[in-house]
Amino acid sequence: MPLIVGHRGAAGYAPENTLASFKLAIDIGCDRTELDVRLTKDKQLVVIHDKEVSRLTDGTGLVSEMNLIELRRLKCVGGGYIPTLQEVVDICRGRISLQIELKAIGTPELVSELIARNGIEDQVVITSFQPSLLAEIKELNPKLPVGLLFWTDETMADIWHLAENIPLDFLAPYAEIITEEFVKQAHSLGKTVYAYQVNNKELGDKLTVMGVDEIGTDFPKLFSIT
Repeated sequence: MPLIVGHRGAAGYAPENTLASFKLAIDIGCDRTELDVRLTKDKQLVVIHDKEVSRLTDGTGLVSEMNLIELRRLKCVGGGYIPTLQEVVDICRGRISLQIELKAIGTPELVSELIARNGIEDQVVITSFQPSLLAEIKELNPKLPVGLLFWTDETMADIWHLAENIPLDFLAPYAEIITEEFVKQAHSLGKTVYAYQVNNKELGDKLTVMGVDEIGTDFPKLFSIT
């Protein structure tokens, strides 16, 4: 059975990337929880997916143009608030490992420093859709496992070249484009395969048969977790 990674906590059951969502991922028994990290105007690491806050909160504006105090005034749709990365670490440390997605320029150095300060190198993996951010954090801390997120067949065709240049420890394609041949080639190169957006049991079963190592899902209760 692949490892089960709760996407943005357990986003199918609680407001995404909130402390309540991460607590639920722990209670459900996920092997890891995924989260997104951006920088505020005053260079604070906050956990939010979108660069703009209107979809997720009762406010408007770009995260990068707001300071932490301003973000704290916003209420997330469904409850909760935008947490700092440190707050998420405080809840998850020793209870569940973290999959941190770097969403913005400037995050690699501060995330690397926070990981070192908290002594959680062995409890963290790093992802991003931006190879440059992965290369930067890998140079800062070569011990951190890094994986490239991608969703197109074009990127998949070039992934082997990218994997050599960063280098990548694991590959993280959109679940629907994964093939058995891709999984076999990744494994032959010693790369773990993480599939994201696995939100139905049928797809999860299909990926399990292919040999995918880890799946990211909004609905971890769909899968047998022990």
